[in-house]
Amino acid sequence: MTVITVHYSGQHIVGFTAKGHSGYAESGEDIVCAAISALTQTAYLGITEFVSEKVDFSMKDGALRLYLPEGLEPEKREKAELILGTMVLGLRSVEENYSDYLKLIKREVKA
Repeated sequence: MTVITVHYSGQHIVGFTAKGHSGYAESGEDIVCAAISALTQTAYLGITEFVSEKVDFSMKDGALRLYLPEGLEPEKREKAELILGTMVLGLRSVEENYSDYLKLIKREVKA
């Protein structure tokens, strides 16, 4: 199962971590893994391209993390949150249909 923890400071998304393999199917055939990868990696690409901001990002086999930098300008933060919020909507849809393979967790963090 893949577990994605979305980190919030109040109502603001500040980052996320994704860990584990969905286990839906064999590597190369796993549509749940493909959906998760597409959504999370596209969020990273969208933030770096459209927000033009470097983020704390790492990706290793079975693990991905992304955190927005502190002190982000309000306009850039709004754009980044729209991208991350859209990612969360997509992940919720995957979770609704494949709940045995994906778990989303909302976690409050200190600002």
